[in-house]
Amino acid sequence: MSTRTSRAGIWAVALFAGVTLASAQQSPDQIQPGGEIVIPPHWSPYQAPNSYPEGTRLHIIVRGDTLWDLANTYFQNPFLWPQLWDANRYITDPHWIYPGDPLVIPDLDLLRAAGEEPGAAGPGEEGAGEGIGEEGAGVAGGPTGPSLYPVSEEDTIQCVAFIGEREDEDFRIFETEHGFDVKVMMSVGDIVYVNRGRNDGVQAGDEFYMRSRVRSTSHGWLINTTGWLVILAAQEETAIAEVIHSCRDALQDNYLVPFEPVPVPLIPYQDPVHRLTPETGRDRGQIIASIDDIVELGSFGTGNIVSIDVGEEQGIIPGSIFTVFRYNHPDAPRKVLGELAVLTVHPRTSTAKITLAYDFMAQGDLIEVK
Repeated sequence: MSTRTSRAGIWAVALFAGVTLASAQQSPDQIQPGGEIVIPPHWSPYQAPNSYPEGTRLHIIVRGDTLWDLANTYFQNPFLWPQLWDANRYITDPHWIYPGDPLVIPDLDLLRAAGEEPGAAGPGEEGAGEGIGEEGAGVAGGPTGPSLYPVSEEDTIQCVAFIGEREDEDFRIFETEHGFDVKVMMSVGDIVYVNRGRNDGVQAGDEFYMRSRVRSTSHGWLINTTGWLVILAAQEETAIAEVIHSCRDALQDNYLVPFEPVPVPLIPYQDPVHRLTPETGRDRGQIIASIDDIVELGSFGTGNIVSIDVGEEQGIIPGSIFTVFRYNHPDAPRKVLGELAVLTVHPRTSTAKITLAYDFMAQGDLIEVK
């Protein structure tokens, strides 16, 4: 029996009933006869090892598990889910995990010592909790893990604009050290004054994004991140701050939201799509606007930043990979245009970077999870 879930990718849950005798919270002695950890019989399409050496740190998958959530549980960082997959290479389909199957929980300190860089987010696919990878034994000495690369530069991730819901704009810059009548635009090193202080919980050392609401679109507001600042000193009702990073021109109408660094998604190398790549039938959407050009019409290609009309509510996560395509005729096959990778996610939209373009792309072109 299976059901569909609104969450995609590594957010998608395990869907099938299965044996759930062992979990990370139970004593290994319960499943460790003869010095080995023996996995109870259960149904699974995978050929997982049925025993592990004594002392192996295991989690037995139960209904509702996801690699995203398990990485957050064991590593306190959901972006480390690829390390879970890399230790369990018997998972052959990147979109499904099954109750009863074992997951080796690797030691992150050993991985770092071996030179592997942790921290990743992966393609968004629908199905039941996932890992990305190839067939192989999930034990020491098995195949090497995937080669991961960053979707984009860190500065781009932090500075990228997005289309989303209007934010609270009451917290804002009200003046600069020199006065707005002397200097209109703010840049790195400028001292500014903000309209909240200790009474609102603002204190020295706090950092805040500077943002500007540009205009309304059919899918929400286009919002620019212009940079961020740090609070130098806080009074009761106001505070003094310094601009420490600039993304684009910061003006008087900028408002402030808490600074929360966005991890750079790492994705595994995989074969690019091509004109004969079959449709997956997974989560679909469309390109709704160009972000870096700040226009809704026009064409764009490799390296351009766009907004798409699927987001958190559809289970999309940073690092999700989409095929971009269009139908030039209702009776003809689709034309594959290339790929894009999600940088940041919002409730009903995501900001993505076009990573491969065979032809120009435009607003309205279709996308589906790769």
